[in-house]
Amino acid sequence: MSLVAENKLIETLSPHERMDFAGLQHYFRVGQSALDCVHEGLRAAGKTTIGAAPFGVKTILDLPCGQGRVIRYLRLGFPEAEITACDTSREGVDFCAETFDAVPVYSRDEPEEIPVRRDYYDLVWVGSLFTHLDADMWNRFLTAFRSALKPGGVLIFTTHGRLAYEYMSTKAFHYGHDERGLEELARLYEQAGFGHVHYTGHNSYYGTSISRADWVVDRIRAVDGLRLVQHAEHAWDNHQDAFTCQRDN
Repeated sequence: MSLVAENKLIETLSPHERMDFAGLQHYFRVGQSALDCVHEGLRAAGKTTIGAAPFGVKTILDLPCGQGRVIRYLRLGFPEAEITACDTSREGVDFCAETFDAVPVYSRDEPEEIPVRRDYYDLVWVGSLFTHLDADMWNRFLTAFRSALKPGGVLIFTTHGRLAYEYMSTKAFHYGHDERGLEELARLYEQAGFGHVHYTGHNSYYGTSISRADWVVDRIRAVDGLRLVQHAEHAWDNHQDAFTCQRDN
């Protein structure tokens, strides 16, 4: 892993990468923004850079890791950490393991069945998963992530918040939906603080969700042993909100 030792970003892309649709400059900016969110969240949780491991982070879980858009920056920012790459995409997990020296774990649809270690991770990064989950899945995934954390460990996850609502209501972005779907998401956000619309032709719980900050806070408070540390609006790539939580000791 010579590139890590030289403190350089590994720029190798998977042949299956699909998140580079807006160009490589944007692709890499999103990854750097995720690392910025992680650093800010760790600082908010009272973690320090003292010692060999930045912020005391020695074990990291990236779920979903995709094809490595963020994990390449986690490897850059935490060069000596053990990083676990977890996703339902086996080819993505395999690519991250081979390219970024990550521990490969194949995810599952049911959060309780995801085979990651319990009470183990200093940091769990969850980029753009909750942006696709219906309401009944939130508690299950938050509970699973809480169980994966060490006592004092930090969970950082992203959501579609107020800025995404503005984009949906003005049709600035389509989020994979037609106008009717966007209007339904905006309506549900206005009325209930949360909305979810399935992708057309998709039979699983996967779709697009949008959530008001107070709704998200209530979900966090419902998980024993998990407390909110910070909420940063449109912190990830000036788009998605970032929530930092910490497992109680």
